[in-house]
Amino acid sequence: MWWRKSKGLEILVLGAGRGGTSLLATLLDAHPQLEVHMEECVPEYLVAPDRQRFATVDSQLKAFVEANQKLAKKSKLRWGNKITTEQLGFVENFGKDLTARQKMVEQLLRGPKLLFIVRDGRTCISSKLERTQADYPTALNYWKHSVSLLKYLQEQKLDLLVLKFEDLLQQPREELQKACDFLNISYSESMLSGTASDRILVDYRRSGLEAERAERPIHPDVNIADINEELRFLSY
Repeated sequence: MWWRKSKGLEILVLGAGRGGTSLLATLLDAHPQLEVHMEECVPEYLVAPDRQRFATVDSQLKAFVEANQKLAKKSKLRWGNKITTEQLGFVENFGKDLTARQKMVEQLLRGPKLLFIVRDGRTCISSKLERTQADYPTALNYWKHSVSLLKYLQEQKLDLLVLKFEDLLQQPREELQKACDFLNISYSESMLSGTASDRILVDYRRSGLEAERAERPIHPDVNIADINEELRFLSY
């Protein structure tokens, strides 16, 4: 068993909800050198209403980072966590509080390796509408916020790799090799077993990657004109 003394929170998987964050996190977690958790400490520290117990954004972020570092120190592997951009949105009021957004960058996102997964807005919003309780305006705004946050993070010159959900499904070895290169580790075929991880809900577990999930019917409520700018930015 490969192990070393943990250096703390080293990896963050980011992206829109229903955008592939759980898939990427579980594939990485299946690597023998990595331990990647699913939204560890997020409900307690980042998401309303629990976050209201903190007097400031600084104290909220500090508490979240400290909780993650404490868990990471118990690991003998490189430790990471996955957070959706919706969850980060509660911290920075979905891009309306730029001061909080910058604090989030400096206190949480600068330092760890960031793997940001994106998904075609047409299918991501459709998935939100069908698999969550979100209405169209909410699903639309959540996805557009995710793209806006990605743009901002790219401008901050962070240690950031962007992957596409569709590419990960259709050519997993190539995309996971990119992730391994970014993390300075060797590719491991064991990563492909991550789809059956017990870190995710039973309903979401699979025996392997399903390339057909990259394509799905577009929900009739989705208006392409609402997301054309973001689709172009992401090269969809």
